[in-house]
Amino acid sequence: MARTRRMGLDFRWFFLFVLIIVSSLLAVFYNNSKQNNSANEIAGGMDIDNSDQNINWNRYTSIDINLSESFRITKSGTYHLTGAIEDGNVTVDVGVGEVKLILDNVSIINSTGPAIMCSSADDLVIELKNNNVLKDGSTYLGDYDEDVTGVIYSKADLTFQGNGELSLMANYQDGIVGKDDVKFINGTYIIDSKDDAIRGKDSIYVINGKFVINSGADSIKSTNETSLRKGFVLIENGDFDITAKAKGLKATNNILIKGGNFALNTIDDSIHSDNILGINNGNININSGDDGIHANSELVVDGGSIIVSKAFEGLEAQKVTINNGNLSLTTHDDGINAGGGADLSTNNRPGANHFDADEKCILNINGGNIYINSAGDAIDSNGWLYINGGIISIDGPTKNDNSTLDSGLGIVINGGDIIAVGSSGMVEKINTSSTAKSVSIFLKEVKKPGTMIQIKDSENEAIFSHTSAKSFSHITIAGGGLVLGETYTVYLDDEPYMVFVVSDIITNVGTDERTF
Repeated sequence: MARTRRMGLDFRWFFLFVLIIVSSLLAVFYNNSKQNNSANEIAGGMDIDNSDQNINWNRYTSIDINLSESFRITKSGTYHLTGAIEDGNVTVDVGVGEVKLILDNVSIINSTGPAIMCSSADDLVIELKNNNVLKDGSTYLGDYDEDVTGVIYSKADLTFQGNGELSLMANYQDGIVGKDDVKFINGTYIIDSKDDAIRGKDSIYVINGKFVINSGADSIKSTNETSLRKGFVLIENGDFDITAKAKGLKATNNILIKGGNFALNTIDDSIHSDNILGINNGNININSGDDGIHANSELVVDGGSIIVSKAFEGLEAQKVTINNGNLSLTTHDDGINAGGGADLSTNNRPGANHFDADEKCILNINGGNIYINSAGDAIDSNGWLYINGGIISIDGPTKNDNSTLDSGLGIVINGGDIIAVGSSGMVEKINTSSTAKSVSIFLKEVKKPGTMIQIKDSENEAIFSHTSAKSFSHITIAGGGLVLGETYTVYLDDEPYMVFVVSDIITNVGTDERTF
C-alpha cells in the first residue's frame, strides 16, 4: 500500500513538473508573439502592374484632335486632344494595343453615358495638361454593360500622368472606373461623385497627385475578390482631401500607405481593408462616423502621424502592431482594439460589442508616441496585449464598464513609459510575466478634469507628468525608470497626495474601492 501511495505521489509531482514546463513554453511563445513584422512587407503580397513603363511612345506620331463632337479611336497611338464636346464622348476600341490621350484644356459632357470610355486595349494612358472638365448625366442610355458606371470607364489598365488638372462631375454613379489596374503618377483630381469616386477592380496605385474628393459612397477603392495579390490600394505619396458618405480608402485585400497627406472625413470607416493594412509613413487626419482605421486581419503601423479627432474606434484589427509613429486618438469607444476580425462597428455602438477571449487577437505596441482619449477601453485586446515600448499617455473612460488597459487573456508590459488615468471600476491586473515594473494606484475620491498629475521620486524629480482631460479615480504607471524598493510621491495640482514604495514587478497602491 505504501509503495502505491509513493508511486501516486511521484506521478503527481511528474504531472506538476510537465505542467510547469508547458506553461513556461506557452509564456515564451506568447511573449515572442509580439509581431516584428513591418508595413513594407505587405508590398510583397501585391501584384503591381507597371506595364505602362514599358511602352515606347516615341514610335507613335502624336495626332492632334480638336474635339467638337464624339470621337472614336481604333488604332494604337498618341492623341493630343483639345476643344469641347457638348454632348458626346471619346471612345477607345483598339483591341490589342495601347493608347495615350493627352487632355489639354478639354471639356467633355455626355448626358447619356461616359465622357471617356475604353472598351478594348491593353493600356490606356491619360496625360493631363492645363485644366480639363468631364461630366456625365444622371442616366445612361444605349447599349452599355451594367458595369459601365463611370465618367471615365476603362476595360484596359488605366494610368494617369501629367501636371494638369482633371475635374470630374459624376452625376450617374462613379467618377473613374477601371476594370483592371488604375495608377496615378501625378496630376490634380477634383471629383464629385454620386457613388464611388475612384474604383479600380485589380488595384489602385498612387505614386503622387492631389485629390479633392466628395463621394456619395466610397472615395477610393479596389474590389478584386478572387486574387490574393490583387484587390489592393497602394499609396506612396500625394495629397488627399476626402469627404465620403461611406468609406474613404477601401480594399478587398491589402492597403499600404507609404506616405502622403490625408484629410479624411467619412461616415463609415476612413481607411478599411478586408485583409491586411500597413502604414509606413504619412500625415493622416481622420474624422469618422465609424472606425478610423480598420483591417479585418492585421494592422501594422511603422511610422507617420495619425490623428483621429473623432471615431467610434480609432484603430481596429484582429492583430494590431504599432512599431513607431505619432498617434493621437479621440474615440467614442475603444482607442486601439485587437478583436472582432470583420467590421462590427454597426452592432449597437458605442461600447456595446463584447467578445469572449480569443487567442487569435494580439495587440503589440513596440514603440511610438501615443495619446488616447477614449470613452471605451483605451487599449483593448480580446486576446493578449503586449506593451514592449513607446511613450503612452491615456485619458480613459469615466464609467465603470470600461478601462484604460483591457484584455481577454492578459496584459504583459515589458517596456515603454505609460501613464493612464480613468475609472477604477474595471481595472485589470497586469500579468506577472511582465518584465517592466508597473504601479496601479486607486485614489480615495474622483478627481476633476484638468488635474495635473506628477509622480516624483525621492530626489523630487518628476518621472511621470500628465494633465487629465477628464475626471478619474485610478492611475496606472509603468516603466519610466521605476526602481524596486524606491519611494515615490503622487502629486495632484502640485500638492502631495500619496506616498508609495515599488515593492514588486506589479505594485498595487490605495484601496480598490471602485469609486465611480
